[in-house]
Amino acid sequence: MSQQRMLDALATAWDDVADRLDPETFTRLVALVAEMQGAADSETSALIAEDIASLLGDVLPVTHPVRRALAEPVSRFRRPEVDWQRLSTDLGDRLADSAPRADLDRLRAADSLDAHQVSAGGGDPADPDLIRLPGADGPARWPAFQFDAAGAPRELVRTVNRYLRAADDPWGAADWWLGINDWLGGVPAELIGQVTDQALIDAVREDSAEV
Repeated sequence: MSQQRMLDALATAWDDVADRLDPETFTRLVALVAEMQGAADSETSALIAEDIASLLGDVLPVTHPVRRALAEPVSRFRRPEVDWQRLSTDLGDRLADSAPRADLDRLRAADSLDAHQVSAGGGDPADPDLIRLPGADGPARWPAFQFDAAGAPRELVRTVNRYLRAADDPWGAADWWLGINDWLGGVPAELIGQVTDQALIDAVREDSAEV
């Protein structure tokens, strides 16, 4: 398998691939693209590419360009150089283009912390129960409502984020917190401390049950 050709084919055929995937599989693909954007080294990027290949290899027809790229042989004597930065940027651009621009801009405009600030408050930037939004042109950001006045992660938010599957769908989780919730009659992030913790948990359970 040529990872570079496979990811190039995915970027080119992104809309077609997205149309073929069920919501759960597409959410997983989005999460893997976000992980690739935040990968620290080429080894990590290659492992994420393997996960993408495994995910798509199970659902796309054999005639699809991505599947054809997966089937291309690669010499075991000469490993091609892979431009991971370009590939992750291309995929990130396609992901951003396929989502409603206004929604992305709205979510990115919310107050947020960087990885250093999360760590300084005692949080773990790699915590899967915290929403991490890929930056438009820079590092990832963590929406600020997830942290208390001292910068520590709110256990309530971490609990709700597990229902929202924030690790797999950070954009969807952020949209739940920052959008109007009919069940609560307001924006959940703005209601932290204004309504009981149980009310927020009940609200996300109600929404999760409808999915």
